[in-house]
Amino acid sequence: MKNLTKMTSRSELLWQSLTGTGTLPVHRRVSPNHPLDLFAQLDGAGQVGLLAISSQSPGDVPTYTSVDVSIGLRSDGAWATSISLRQPQLRQLFAAMCDEIIDQGETTTEGTQAGGFVLHLLARWQRLLALGPDGLLSSQQRLGLAGELTILTKAITHLGPGLAIDAWRGPLDAPQDFVFPTFLVEVKSITLGGTEVIISSSEQLDIKPSALSLAVCEFIIRPATKDSGTLSSMVSQIREKVMNEPEAAGKFEILIREAGFIDRDEYTREEYNLTQIQWYTITENFPCLRRSELPSAITKAKYSLEISQLSPFKVAERGKPWNQ
Repeated sequence: MKNLTKMTSRSELLWQSLTGTGTLPVHRRVSPNHPLDLFAQLDGAGQVGLLAISSQSPGDVPTYTSVDVSIGLRSDGAWATSISLRQPQLRQLFAAMCDEIIDQGETTTEGTQAGGFVLHLLARWQRLLALGPDGLLSSQQRLGLAGELTILTKAITHLGPGLAIDAWRGPLDAPQDFVFPTFLVEVKSITLGGTEVIISSSEQLDIKPSALSLAVCEFIIRPATKDSGTLSSMVSQIREKVMNEPEAAGKFEILIREAGFIDRDEYTREEYNLTQIQWYTITENFPCLRRSELPSAITKAKYSLEISQLSPFKVAERGKPWNQ
């Protein structure tokens, strides 16, 4: 995966080569031997993007805030799929996405439809493109991801890469962060001295008693002084753990992207030093709002839990879910 800061964008070079070459729109094949009919383009408005030509329709036109998508049937019977950047401030991130489309397109199987392929990868990048002008996770999002990666690393150690990666649902906005075959784990991250955790919905803790564990990860955040404890190093460590299992490795790359992470220098600048993980079992008496117990007129609920009040439900090392 490319580092946005350090690597020269392949797409950017193509767009620069198109500047001033003729009347808009202008196009250039991304590579003479590329297996897909894929072209870098400056569209009619001068917006940078990609054009894909395929023999089959890629389907409905998706709508995005930052990217214009158009699909049309050409006079020769082929389908043209165009994606163009609507928000210039996202150009660096958009270029990284286009680089990935070009690079992954070089390894596609025979018969892959270029239009559908482009739209499929575009959909994966939408969370990143929606993060804002700098394309970076917020401080709270980074803290939350550090907690999930911490628990994921432990799950890989105890249960193996395949089962652990399959269970990780946090990036998919599921009610619980991990869904294992016989138990679930919800992860909350706090900084040193934090006294509360936020429960984002009434469904989050509304699980059969004892089937759900709450893991509260406490961190000290400081400027990075070494290549460890950063989000980038956490991701790298997991990649090393799953590298010998291609299916798990591929799923991890999809999930880490869905979480809003991409390799960038900015994610090497903070250390998340874990001070402790507090584990709690969600029993019938655990203090929480349960969807099943709320009036139907209440459609959404978000609330805070005071950590000091949860001690009756705390479990020791042997009580952790993978030790059962």
